[in-house]
Amino acid sequence: MAIPIILRFWLLLIFMIPSILSSIFCLYYFLVDRTLRKALNNHVIIFILFLCLMYNITDIIWLIHYFRTSSSLSSTRIFCLIWVYSDYASYVSISCLTAWASVERHILIFHQNLIATQTKRFLFHYLPLIIFSAYPFIYYIVIFFILPCKTVPDYTMPRCGLVNCVYENASIGLWDGLANNIIPSFIIVIFSLALIGRVWYNKYRMGRRFQWRNYKKLTVQLLSISVLYSAFLFPPMLLYTAYSAGLSYDVGAEFYSSSLFFSYFVTLLIPCVCIVSLPELRTKLYKVTRMYRRAIPVISMRMLPISRLGDGRTARVAPALS
Repeated sequence: MAIPIILRFWLLLIFMIPSILSSIFCLYYFLVDRTLRKALNNHVIIFILFLCLMYNITDIIWLIHYFRTSSSLSSTRIFCLIWVYSDYASYVSISCLTAWASVERHILIFHQNLIATQTKRFLFHYLPLIIFSAYPFIYYIVIFFILPCKTVPDYTMPRCGLVNCVYENASIGLWDGLANNIIPSFIIVIFSLALIGRVWYNKYRMGRRFQWRNYKKLTVQLLSISVLYSAFLFPPMLLYTAYSAGLSYDVGAEFYSSSLFFSYFVTLLIPCVCIVSLPELRTKLYKVTRMYRRAIPVISMRMLPISRLGDGRTARVAPALS
């Protein structure tokens, strides 16, 4: 069953606001708190959160406008190119970084010798962050702004229909589907499941020698994000893989369309999941909310005596702020 346009509008709008606030909250504390900022496992999360914030304040907002008006925010080709570029580049970069995080957790927990020196740390930590962050933005600049695209913008379609620019060349379309969408999704699921298995195996095989408390946050942090990908992105990628292998597009067409819409909730929910999965952020959020509640003036009723009532009676007066 297809999701009505008006329902898509309200779903994105309702989730977008807390997502943006959560992104700002997480990024602020990740960057300000020295301990959080220096932890290697948080670096990829900072990159992901920043890209999620950029994605939500551009592509999601423009989509919300489209679902409300059934037209593009601006009826110009350059805006449509920027829209489709920001969508593809940001989302693929987030997926690639999450896939790398799934691999890197194995290094941080089980192969710490690979980050023991500055050179190794650069090769196995910082360099992948740079590559997986920059590659999609460079790749899609070539696709949308350098290579010729014969697709005529249709301002009544999401992203003006310019997504077809990716698939005008069969080889480029195949690479985009495999390298930028299918493979990252499978890496996230496979390496996350492998991490669960390795942690469980080492915990029960080594007993107390395996310092589970030291790695609990690293594991929970990744698995929380991986669950989002498994729930919202992996199902449509399975169908996309089947379509690429020759399955008729008539099979599961409505489910595929609906599941692609729900893939937006990956970027919308990642900031919230980061807060829930990290005890440091949960504590800071609790302190912030407590301070906010204390700052709200409390309305109370005071009983004040009225001097002209000689018998000592009191009269109720208007509420006072305390």
